[in-house]
Amino acid sequence: DLVIHEDAPPTVEEGQECPSGQITNLPPLTDAAKLALVTHSISAYAVALPRSHAQRLAARLAADTTRWLSHIFRFVDCASSFHEDHLEGLVRITRLALHRKYPRYMEDGFAALSAAPPLIYSSVAAPLGVVQHLCRQLSLPLHCVRPIPQTTVFGCRQMMDVSALERRLAEDSQLSNVTPLLVLGEVGSAITGYCDNVTRLREICDKYGVWLHLRGHSLAALAFNTSPKDLPSKLADSITLPLGVWLGIPSLPVVTLYRLTDTKGGKPTSRDTTLSLVSGLMMESLSRRLPTLPLWAALQVLGREGIQLRLKRCFQIIEELYDRLRKFNNIKFLSQIPGGMETSQENGRLTINDLTTNPVNGAQLFEVVASALVFQYVPTTPIVTQEKDFHALSERIPAYYDKLNSWLGQILQRDIENVPIELCELEQYGVAIRICSLENLGPPPSTEDIDNVIACLEQQIEILNATVEHKETFIRLVTQNDSLHLVDMPGWAGLGGVRYAPPTWIQIMTDQTKDELNRLNIQLVETLRSTDAAFSLGEGADGLACVRFGMVTQDTDVAELLSLVLQVGQDVEASSKLLDTMSEVVKRGIEAAQTDLERENAEKLWQEGILRHVPVVGTFVNWWSPPPKEAGVRGRSLNLQAGVVESTENIYKYHMQLQPNTINNNSGARTPPQPLIQTPVGAGSQSHSRSSSHSSLQSGKGVLPVNNTNLPQTVVKEESPTLSSS
Repeated sequence: DLVIHEDAPPTVEEGQECPSGQITNLPPLTDAAKLALVTHSISAYAVALPRSHAQRLAARLAADTTRWLSHIFRFVDCASSFHEDHLEGLVRITRLALHRKYPRYMEDGFAALSAAPPLIYSSVAAPLGVVQHLCRQLSLPLHCVRPIPQTTVFGCRQMMDVSALERRLAEDSQLSNVTPLLVLGEVGSAITGYCDNVTRLREICDKYGVWLHLRGHSLAALAFNTSPKDLPSKLADSITLPLGVWLGIPSLPVVTLYRLTDTKGGKPTSRDTTLSLVSGLMMESLSRRLPTLPLWAALQVLGREGIQLRLKRCFQIIEELYDRLRKFNNIKFLSQIPGGMETSQENGRLTINDLTTNPVNGAQLFEVVASALVFQYVPTTPIVTQEKDFHALSERIPAYYDKLNSWLGQILQRDIENVPIELCELEQYGVAIRICSLENLGPPPSTEDIDNVIACLEQQIEILNATVEHKETFIRLVTQNDSLHLVDMPGWAGLGGVRYAPPTWIQIMTDQTKDELNRLNIQLVETLRSTDAAFSLGEGADGLACVRFGMVTQDTDVAELLSLVLQVGQDVEASSKLLDTMSEVVKRGIEAAQTDLERENAEKLWQEGILRHVPVVGTFVNWWSPPPKEAGVRGRSLNLQAGVVESTENIYKYHMQLQPNTINNNSGARTPPQPLIQTPVGAGSQSHSRSSSHSSLQSGKGVLPVNNTNLPQTVVKEESPTLSSS
């Protein structure tokens, strides 16, 4: 096990501890892979050997490995170059082509190229980074690259247009200030696995004296081709073989096989060997670290039959997947179709088994095999069903379909083991699902693995079809309701997002309104999740929260789900309004209590007289005429049930909070009196009121008025009732 440490902090859910690292497992190794890893240590230890002995051993291992590979892949009369980087072989091959085209390149260097710069021809469908890396390593300007357009033939739009290549070569050959040098052909393109027309490329390159280099996964099919009619060495000048990827053995070197002589069938001269040496192609043969030892040991363990069986099985997996996936009406294929053009076979296509019984030449072989299977899910529409060939539709799918394919690919990656499934995005078609068994580190997928893929696809396609079908109903119902609003959910493949918002709130979208809207929808999702886990909290492109609807099945009632959201949203809104009303009552109660206390304090000042509050003088006045004991300002209490602010004389008199209706009148006891001051503070209250006509009434004793001509001189006397025992 390995622990992955990342710079970015991992996301930790609430209630869980933050892990120090994420545990991941290394893939299991086969016997050949284990031996290859052991031989890496031996090759490093071989440095301790004497230099001459180590070089002879390295040359012998390289010669044996080259001979075996040339027989396995039928690339006879060739030399080999071993390297770690998959593009290093192409750099060395281009350097060799420069030495052959420019005799003074070894002595003059770049000055030999200035008069007529070399030209490299590559398809626009090929990865741009390949030619960019090639130009950087050789210090060539980018204008040395000649992009060749794709063919316009229906069904082959990701292949090089050989007619355009021939026209371009014919034009450049007539110019004296450029030199056509190299053509890069794709035999199994990087993603879709399309193969260029190798036969025509070979003819054109021979006609104009240009080096032809082939690369791609479909070159692995040369291993089980036993046709004596045509040798693959006649199809190209060099090929790149990533054997470590094809055989599922990590750390194996990449091999580049190349034609050593300029003349076909001739023996290599000393100049040919020298040019290969100065180009770096024979670097590993002179190394003391025995870099070819791991590959030599792996070939010894697997043998020719083992290599052929593994590569053949990888191509059969793609063929079997295609045969079973083509029955789905919603699958659109974007890669090269296994079987090539229609023949006299029963099913109209050549199969991998047919190639063993009836061998074909190398050019036709690349049309029959398919190194990868790339497909998309496309919902069936009335327009699509009218097309004769649904699988050949070439337009780019809508953005929502990209989300559906991304969801489908993630489900397959999660549920399917032993099958290398990856998501890719093609500029012309959009997001697609890619399966390439040649890139699987473990053993090739079994028939049971293929059955699991088909069963998972059947189940998930039903869900996708139901989601697409219900989405139209979902959008229509949401747009018809004023309180529900559609939310754009980037990257979400479900039905979509809905935000509950009262119509009056949408008209005034202030920052406070947005905060309240977020809080309302978060509470709505929490309430809905307690009922159904299908609801989740989402966030739209505007940053506001919403209710997120996921994938649905055919029997899902979308109208019922939306009515549930609307009902729960109204309940949450009503409870939110109740809380707002309670807070408003408390706020008004505080304001009313403060106003009453200020008024009563002012009245107390006028009633007791100003002299009582004058320093020194007030002491003598209070001694001469003590103030009544109950003449202080009464406190206030808020009765939330009645929505009023009451005076606190009963609380202090009876030492408890009493409600008028809490005393049982049948017991004979009198109920406590109503508080003298009551101020309504309900939501509809706009003014204050009192239970008596004067706020200056005192209980139990008379109060003398303050001598003031502006105030009425009255004496008010009120008995204070007391609770009597029964």
